[in-house]
Amino acid sequence: MSRRGIEEREARALGEAGSVRSVSIERAPGDGWAVVLRVGMEERVVRSRREDVRTWATLDSAAKWVARIGIAEAVVRIG
Repeated sequence: MSRRGIEEREARALGEAGSVRSVSIERAPGDGWAVVLRVGMEERVVRSRREDVRTWATLDSAAKWVARIGIAEAVVRIG
């Protein structure tokens, strides 16, 4: 993924403020799932403090995280 990263704390603040236009959950490089937020005209991949891409082990856990930050709808990209 060659998108700019956004830390989880900032992503959560934008989600709770209603500033996220759309969300996709995608296969992460290697293993797991990544969350990509569209903020304005830019796509930002959620990152952790230590990693460039925050990954979730299952699609279900990534979807639960998206719901916890106040977003009710996400697109899943499998390929």
